[in-house]
Amino acid sequence: MFAEEWPLLTFTLLTQLAVGSYLFFVLIRCLNMKLGNTLGIAVTKRGMFLVGPVMLVALIFSIFHLGTPFGAYRSILNLDSSWLSREIIFSGGFFALWVVSYYLERKGAWSQIVGWITSVVGIGAIFCMASIYTNSIKPAWTDVNTYLAFYGTTIVFGAAASMVSIMLSKEEKTEALMGVVKGIGLTGLGVIFLQLIYLPVYVAGLPVDGGQAGVESVGLITGTYAFPTIIRWILSIVGLAMIGFVFRRKIEPKTKFKFYYAALIFVLVGEFLGRYIFYGTGVSIIVG
Repeated sequence: MFAEEWPLLTFTLLTQLAVGSYLFFVLIRCLNMKLGNTLGIAVTKRGMFLVGPVMLVALIFSIFHLGTPFGAYRSILNLDSSWLSREIIFSGGFFALWVVSYYLERKGAWSQIVGWITSVVGIGAIFCMASIYTNSIKPAWTDVNTYLAFYGTTIVFGAAASMVSIMLSKEEKTEALMGVVKGIGLTGLGVIFLQLIYLPVYVAGLPVDGGQAGVESVGLITGTYAFPTIIRWILSIVGLAMIGFVFRRKIEPKTKFKFYYAALIFVLVGEFLGRYIFYGTGVSIIVG
C-alpha cells in the first residue's frame, strides 16, 4: 500500500469509529424508559464525550490526505458532482452537530431529536465515503462489498465501543442493561457474519466483472492477504464475544477491565487489518 494512503485509511477508520459509537449511544439513550430514567445517559456519558475528539482527529487526517492542507476548502466546491465534496460536508456536519448535542448535554438538556439528526448525518458521511470508492477504476472497490465493509466496520466499532462504555461505567448493571448489552453484541456479530456470507460471492464475481484487474485482486485476496484476512475476522469476532462473555462471569473488577480493553484492542486491530487489506487488494484497470 502506498504511503500516501495512510492518512486516508486512518480517516475512514476513525470516522467510522466516531459515527458507529455515536449511533449506538443514541440508541441506548432511546431505551431510557426501559433502563430506568437516566441510566442510558449515565452509562454512555464518557463515551459520548470521546466521540468528538476522535472525529476531530479524523478530520485532521483527511486534510493531510488532500496534499495541500491550506487549499482544502476548494474540495467542497463541487458538491453537485463530487462524492469527495459531499463526504467533507457530511463529515464536518457530523462533527458540528456533535458539538451542539454535547453542549446540550452539558446543559442538562440532551435532545434525542438532535441526537438522531446527528446520527443520520454521520450515516450519510459513511455512504459518501464508500461511494468515492465504488466510483473508482479499481474493480475490487466498485462492488457492493465496499458498502458492506464500511458500514460493517461502523457497526462493529459502535457495538464494541458502546459495550465497553457500559461495562466501564460505575452504574448498576441491571437485568435490563444486560439485555441491551447482549443485543448490541449480537448485532455486531450478525454484521460480521453477513460480510462473511457475502465474501465468497464477492471474490467469485471479481474476475467476471473486473477483467484482468479483478483477477489480480483475487490473487491478492487468496494469496498475499489470505492469512491476514483470516486473522482479521478472528480478532473482530473474538473481541466482540469476549466482552459479552466476561460481562456474565464473576471476575475481579480489575481483571474485567483488562479483558474489556484487550477485547476492544482485538476489534480495533481486526478492523484495521480489514481496511489495510481493502486498500492493498485494490488493483487499477490499466488504461491505454
